[in-house]
Amino acid sequence: MKFSALTRVELGRVARSRLTWLACALTALAPLAGYQFFQPTIGDTMAALYLANPLLTCGIAGTLCFAILMLTTLQQACKNGLNALTDAIVSPMAICAARLIAVLTAALGSSVAIGLLYLPYTAWKLDIVFSLSDYVLAVLLFMLSGPVMGVLAAAALWHLTRRLDVSLVAILAAWVFTRSSICSGFFLLHWNVPLVPTLSDAFGSAIVWRTAIYSRMVWLCLLGGAWLLSLLCVRQYGKGLLGSFLRHARKPALPLLAVMLLCGGSLLWCYQPFVDHTPANWQKLMDAEPDRSNAFLTLQSTQLNVKIESYLLGTMSGVAEYRIQNASGAAQELYLSLKSGHAIRSVTANGEPIAWEDLKNDSIAAHEVRCTLPADAEIDLRVEYGGMAQMWNQQEYALGADVISSESVTMTSRSLAPVVSGCVLIPDDAKVSLSIDLQSDLTPVGSGTLTRLSKNDDGTVTWSMEDTGTDRLFLYAGDYVCKELDAGDGTAIPFYYSKKYQSRLENGALELMEQAVQYCTAHYGSKFLSSDGFQIIQTTAFNFGGFATGNISGMGESYFSDENLNDPDKGPGSAEILAHEIIHQWWGLGAMLMDMEDSAWNDEGITVYTTYRLMCQIKGQEYARKNYVEKWENTMDNLNASFYQRYPEYVELLPERLQSSIRANADGANWYDGNALMIYRAAQLIGEETLDGVWAQLFTEGGTELPPYISLNDFLTACGLEKGDVGRE
Repeated sequence: MKFSALTRVELGRVARSRLTWLACALTALAPLAGYQFFQPTIGDTMAALYLANPLLTCGIAGTLCFAILMLTTLQQACKNGLNALTDAIVSPMAICAARLIAVLTAALGSSVAIGLLYLPYTAWKLDIVFSLSDYVLAVLLFMLSGPVMGVLAAAALWHLTRRLDVSLVAILAAWVFTRSSICSGFFLLHWNVPLVPTLSDAFGSAIVWRTAIYSRMVWLCLLGGAWLLSLLCVRQYGKGLLGSFLRHARKPALPLLAVMLLCGGSLLWCYQPFVDHTPANWQKLMDAEPDRSNAFLTLQSTQLNVKIESYLLGTMSGVAEYRIQNASGAAQELYLSLKSGHAIRSVTANGEPIAWEDLKNDSIAAHEVRCTLPADAEIDLRVEYGGMAQMWNQQEYALGADVISSESVTMTSRSLAPVVSGCVLIPDDAKVSLSIDLQSDLTPVGSGTLTRLSKNDDGTVTWSMEDTGTDRLFLYAGDYVCKELDAGDGTAIPFYYSKKYQSRLENGALELMEQAVQYCTAHYGSKFLSSDGFQIIQTTAFNFGGFATGNISGMGESYFSDENLNDPDKGPGSAEILAHEIIHQWWGLGAMLMDMEDSAWNDEGITVYTTYRLMCQIKGQEYARKNYVEKWENTMDNLNASFYQRYPEYVELLPERLQSSIRANADGANWYDGNALMIYRAAQLIGEETLDGVWAQLFTEGGTELPPYISLNDFLTACGLEKGDVGRE
């Protein structure tokens, strides 16, 4: 019997099986859990909530459903005693291979059908940020991956053990293990579905797709090789496992292919290009890090020419030219700090090649190269380098890395060029220049002054960036549009955000954000931190929140997600919540609140209170009191009246999941409503204008108890109040 005919027979049998339809149905229902209570990702973007979570849940459920289907398919013939008859007619290895193909075909058909079923709803929920290419990739990598890996693992285990119970227990153990905290920080340990911390709505998720494809290749090689080896163990002629293996291995093609796949998967595992190799004791190594400073060397200027080699792979190359003054009259050692994943290609000093050594000392996504500069007083050091930036292994759980893709570019500090700042003196007027070619649809935002130079024949645009006093530049690029937010003091703050959000933000949100900027500038102080001016940019979801560095402040995509814009703790409407997030530029990304004795004291309270004051100014006292103060009072009254708040000892008797939920609800109420209500009470006691002066002073000068953080005691002392005065017990 030909193998093709045998496969058709098995396909028909699997298609008629009730277990097949049950596996497909259960897998198809699994995304509903992903919408509600099962959240595999840690992000809250629209794509994470309505694309990644349901399809990952589908893949996780499909792993078990189709693994069980594979095991029952292989076990059925042995259970009915038909294997003795069929083995006399057809090779048992061929039958096992045909059954594998049949179940994999069912998994593929099921995934296609489920993908089409949920496509309209996903497109509707994601709306302006929906991407068909991302959806197709998610179906293939998140959903289909689970059943495929589950089927391969189940078939291999069955061939080895010929025991349904043992194979099922092993699959369950592997399934539980990959969902455990042990695997959460290692993308290669996720054998059935890939590690997906979140998905980006507007700037692409290149790091997720690259690591997902890579990890699927690794596990296809490993499980495919294991299945081929197990196929050699299929029992025949009444022989056991070892006897069957020795007989089948006489033909070397199959064992050779299995070994090649296993070796290939192992090599891919060992030489993965995405994560650095920072040692586990990196903190101790940093404490013992040698002093690289050299008082004889002064960096006079830096010229960088960067080229993106592949947007698909995220690789770049560059030439860095440093003008260094050597005041010693002798040769000096210089250490260059590179991004992990980048490699030096050549180093010349005054046109002559010099020796260099890669120290291979990965530490926080960076490694060092040592070279010896000549004794010349003036040195033109030219360094050629390139590669793909790697992430710090401590951030692997979040896939936090600088990324180059066709949808966005994030290149910070060492991702642009080798850094020499720890080894040389850098005058404040030392010039730093960057030239980079970007796709014409990418708009750059940087830490220096950016100038568009020319449009090139290859569809790219050449940009230059100038800065002084540093060799650490920051460059972000995306489909940005810019809105200048009037700060009210004669200056403007550029706000860069994705075009995908333009219709949403131009419906009154930008005006309210501008009013928030003006309010904070007038009441707390200016956010202009450098001569280049202050700018706010919307960043990729993998930023996980916000950041502030130099003259740039970033707002992660999660600020603009429907989940965040519907958060009642931050405001009653989406525009007011975006104003809340802008206020965080002053409180949280500017001045920070923290108290070692009161964990509930943080930046959210003053941010919510400031939003309330802003709404008093814009919409009136009645609106603000109804939507803010009354909401705070009701939330805290309900919290204080709750059973578990009055009897906290009973919380410990609940399951851990419920304990976490109760504590999270209490923390949220205290962070947002409790703190805001306390500040409101302080305003009632000392007056709003006096309170504004207190906050302005604290914003400018910082706290004194735990500088620069502002503690609760700092606030109460500045107000002349006690905890009991504001209802803090």
